[in-house]
Amino acid sequence: MIGSYSAYQIELSNRVISLRDLKRLTFKDIAELLKSEGYKSPRGFDLGAESVFSIYKKRKIRDFRLEASPSISLKDLDVSQL
Repeated sequence: MIGSYSAYQIELSNRVISLRDLKRLTFKDIAELLKSEGYKSPRGFDLGAESVFSIYKKRKIRDFRLEASPSISLKDLDVSQL
């Protein structure tokens, strides 16, 4: 699932992340700015604050999941000699 984002989704989510985290814009301001630049949702609809929030939230979750190192634990392990 690492490559599940299209090139457009990556570009759009990178733009949303940078505007939110670096410029500290609100989701409404980000939506208005992106609409003025001609961006649309990945399905071709106008962007609203809710859409921008969803893009932001899902990208943050995805990045956390991909950057986390896997943890392996063994529970209730019974070792017996053959």
